Amino acid sequence: MGRDKASLVHADGTSFLQHAIDRLCDLCDDVVVSGHTSINHSVKTIEDPVAHRGPATGIAAALQYADRHGFAACLVTPVDMPRLTADHLSGLVDHWQKADEITVAESDRVQPLVGVYPVRFADPLQRLAQSESRSLFRWLESHDHRRVPLPASGCHNVNTPEDLTDVR
Repeated sequence: MGRDKASLVHADGTSFLQHAIDRLCDLCDDVVVSGHTSINHSVKTIEDPVAHRGPATGIAAALQYADRHGFAACLVTPVDMPRLTADHLSGLVDHWQKADEITVAESDRVQPLVGVYPVRFADPLQRLAQSESRSLFRWLESHDHRRVPLPASGCHNVNTPEDLTDVR
């Protein structure tokens, strides 16, 4: 899109970032933004150790943070899914609590950026983040994980100005 998606205005009048923070607040003991954003917000930010290296870098950094602070896992969600709700995420958390394995959303395809990652995967994800092939899709293929169905509308990414028009 050529701009910080976190700053896009959600239909509820908040930024996409604030909407993402709000949907996590009731589900998580600690909400943290992983990555860089140009807008102000009220939660801690973990800067990516190397910029523009993709989501595996952010997830790896979040898992290291979670491990240092005594958390068992990270619930991750991107800012560019404005129809994703706390109820959708609650279902993921419920499934993770029953199995303690990587738990990701699946709509029309696997959604590795909507999921729960146990901290025991911090090192493997760190290795992925430092590699040349940082595909979470390929990485998940070689790790046991649970897929939880979510509505395609909830997992719709905003990647173009037209996508943004469609969600308002």
